[in-house]
Amino acid sequence: MRFNLELIKTPESERVRLNLISRQPHSYGNIIAVVDTGSPKTVISARDASLLKISVDKSAKSSPLIGFGRGTIPARQISQFKFLIKSADNQIKSLEMPTDIVDIIALNTLGRDHVIQAYQIPTIIGLDFLRVNKLKLVIDFEGDSAYLEDITPDSLNQALN
Repeated sequence: MRFNLELIKTPESERVRLNLISRQPHSYGNIIAVVDTGSPKTVISARDASLLKISVDKSAKSSPLIGFGRGTIPARQISQFKFLIKSADNQIKSLEMPTDIVDIIALNTLGRDHVIQAYQIPTIIGLDFLRVNKLKLVIDFEGDSAYLEDITPDSLNQALN
Protein backbone atom coordinates (compact mmCIF):
# COMPACT_ATOMS: atom_id res chain seq x y z
CA MET A 1 0.00 0.00 0.00
CA ARG A 2 1.11 3.51 -0.75
CA PHE A 3 0.23 6.52 1.41
CA ASN A 4 0.63 9.89 -0.29
CA LEU A 5 2.40 12.69 1.53
CA GLU A 6 2.10 16.39 0.85
CA LEU A 7 5.17 18.43 -0.12
CA ILE A 8 4.87 22.01 1.14
CA LYS A 9 7.30 24.62 -0.17
CA THR A 10 7.52 28.13 1.21
CA PRO A 11 10.29 30.71 0.84
CA GLU A 12 11.48 29.76 4.35
CA SER A 13 11.20 25.97 4.27
CA GLU A 14 10.21 22.71 2.65
CA ARG A 15 8.06 20.28 4.62
CA VAL A 16 6.61 16.84 4.11
CA ARG A 17 3.19 16.40 5.73
CA LEU A 18 1.05 13.36 6.49
CA ASN A 19 -2.67 13.40 7.20
CA LEU A 20 -3.60 11.06 10.04
CA ILE A 21 -6.73 10.31 11.99
CA SER A 22 -6.58 9.88 15.75
CA ARG A 23 -8.61 6.87 16.87
CA GLN A 24 -7.82 7.27 20.55
CA PRO A 25 -10.94 6.78 22.65
CA HIS A 26 -12.77 10.13 23.06
CA SER A 27 -10.12 11.85 20.90
CA TYR A 28 -11.20 11.16 17.31
CA GLY A 29 -10.14 13.62 14.66
CA ASN A 30 -7.67 14.73 12.02
CA ILE A 31 -4.01 15.41 12.65
CA ILE A 32 -1.73 17.00 10.08
CA ALA A 33 1.82 15.97 10.98
CA VAL A 34 5.22 16.98 9.67
CA VAL A 35 7.51 14.08 8.76
CA ASP A 36 10.80 14.82 10.56
CA THR A 37 13.62 12.40 9.74
CA GLY A 38 15.75 14.15 12.36
CA SER A 39 13.35 13.19 15.15
CA PRO A 40 13.76 9.77 16.77
CA LYS A 41 10.19 9.83 18.07
CA THR A 42 6.65 10.77 17.13
CA VAL A 43 5.14 13.62 19.15
CA ILE A 44 1.55 14.83 19.27
CA SER A 45 1.73 18.63 19.58
CA ALA A 46 0.16 20.79 22.26
CA ARG A 47 -2.23 22.18 19.67
CA ASP A 48 -3.48 18.74 18.55
CA ALA A 49 -3.57 17.39 22.11
CA SER A 50 -5.73 20.37 23.07
CA LEU A 51 -8.02 20.32 19.99
CA LEU A 52 -8.63 16.57 20.22
CA LYS A 53 -8.85 16.64 24.02
CA ILE A 54 -6.38 13.78 24.25
CA SER A 55 -6.41 12.61 27.83
CA VAL A 56 -3.08 11.52 29.22
CA ASP A 57 -3.16 9.49 32.39
CA LYS A 58 -1.07 11.17 35.09
CA SER A 59 0.51 7.76 35.74
CA ALA A 60 1.81 7.68 32.15
CA LYS A 61 5.57 7.86 31.85
CA SER A 62 6.79 11.45 31.89
CA SER A 63 9.24 12.12 29.06
CA PRO A 64 10.19 15.80 28.65
CA LEU A 65 10.97 16.74 25.07
CA ILE A 66 14.41 18.21 24.58
CA GLY A 67 15.22 20.16 21.42
CA PHE A 68 11.51 20.52 20.60
CA GLY A 69 11.05 24.27 20.64
CA ARG A 70 12.61 26.41 23.39
CA GLY A 71 14.31 24.31 26.05
CA THR A 72 12.21 21.38 27.21
CA ILE A 73 8.50 20.77 26.86
CA PRO A 74 6.65 18.47 29.28
CA ALA A 75 5.26 15.33 27.67
CA ARG A 76 3.89 11.94 28.63
CA GLN A 77 3.99 8.71 26.68
CA ILE A 78 0.87 6.78 25.69
CA SER A 79 1.94 3.17 25.27
CA GLN A 80 -0.37 2.41 22.31
CA PHE A 81 -1.72 5.50 20.55
CA LYS A 82 -4.21 4.58 17.80
CA PHE A 83 -3.90 6.15 14.33
CA LEU A 84 -5.56 5.55 10.96
CA ILE A 85 -4.03 6.44 7.61
CA LYS A 86 -5.67 6.24 4.19
CA SER A 87 -3.81 4.81 1.22
CA ALA A 88 -3.72 6.29 -2.26
CA ASP A 89 -6.34 3.69 -3.28
CA ASN A 90 -8.58 4.58 -0.28
CA GLN A 91 -7.74 1.60 1.90
CA ILE A 92 -7.52 2.26 5.63
CA LYS A 93 -4.59 1.03 7.72
CA SER A 94 -4.81 0.99 11.52
CA LEU A 95 -1.63 1.71 13.44
CA GLU A 96 -0.84 1.52 17.16
CA MET A 97 2.44 2.62 18.68
CA PRO A 98 4.00 4.30 21.69
CA THR A 99 3.63 8.06 21.18
CA ASP A 100 4.67 11.11 23.19
CA ILE A 101 1.93 13.66 23.84
CA VAL A 102 2.69 17.21 24.97
CA ASP A 103 1.36 17.43 28.52
CA ILE A 104 -0.81 20.53 28.17
CA ILE A 105 -1.69 20.57 31.88
CA ALA A 106 1.98 20.71 32.90
CA LEU A 107 2.73 23.06 29.98
CA ASN A 108 0.21 25.60 31.27
CA THR A 109 2.18 25.93 34.51
CA LEU A 110 5.12 27.38 32.57
CA GLY A 111 5.57 30.97 31.46
CA ARG A 112 3.24 32.53 28.86
CA ASP A 113 5.97 32.85 26.19
CA HIS A 114 6.92 29.20 26.63
CA VAL A 115 3.27 28.12 26.21
CA ILE A 116 2.71 30.31 23.12
CA GLN A 117 5.85 28.96 21.47
CA ALA A 118 4.93 25.33 22.31
CA TYR A 119 1.51 25.70 20.67
CA GLN A 120 3.17 26.79 17.40
CA ILE A 121 5.11 23.53 17.02
CA PRO A 122 3.34 20.94 14.81
CA THR A 123 2.80 17.25 15.45
CA ILE A 124 5.92 15.37 14.40
CA ILE A 125 6.18 11.98 12.70
CA GLY A 126 9.53 10.60 13.79
CA LEU A 127 11.66 7.70 12.64
CA ASP A 128 9.95 5.43 15.19
CA PHE A 129 6.69 5.80 13.20
CA LEU A 130 8.42 4.47 10.09
CA ARG A 131 10.20 1.63 11.92
CA VAL A 132 7.32 0.41 14.10
CA ASN A 133 4.82 0.45 11.24
CA LYS A 134 7.25 -0.92 8.64
CA LEU A 135 6.90 2.02 6.28
CA LYS A 136 9.40 3.17 3.68
CA LEU A 137 9.68 6.92 3.07
CA VAL A 138 10.17 8.02 -0.54
CA ILE A 139 10.69 11.66 -1.50
CA ASP A 140 11.17 12.74 -5.12
CA PHE A 141 11.87 16.47 -5.15
CA GLU A 142 12.32 16.58 -8.93
CA GLY A 143 9.00 14.80 -9.49
CA ASP A 144 7.35 16.83 -6.72
CA SER A 145 6.00 13.75 -4.94
CA ALA A 146 6.43 11.91 -1.67
CA TYR A 147 4.82 8.84 -0.16
CA LEU A 148 5.06 6.14 2.47
CA GLU A 149 5.07 2.54 1.30
CA ASP A 150 3.94 -0.36 3.47
CA ILE A 151 6.76 -2.95 3.48
CA THR A 152 5.11 -5.57 5.68
CA PRO A 153 5.19 -9.07 4.11
CA ASP A 154 1.36 -9.14 3.75
CA SER A 155 1.37 -5.83 1.89
CA LEU A 156 4.20 -6.92 -0.40
CA ASN A 157 2.38 -10.17 -1.23
CA GLN A 158 -0.79 -8.22 -2.09
CA ALA A 159 1.18 -5.93 -4.38
CA LEU A 160 2.63 -8.91 -6.26
CA ASN A 161 -0.76 -10.56 -6.82
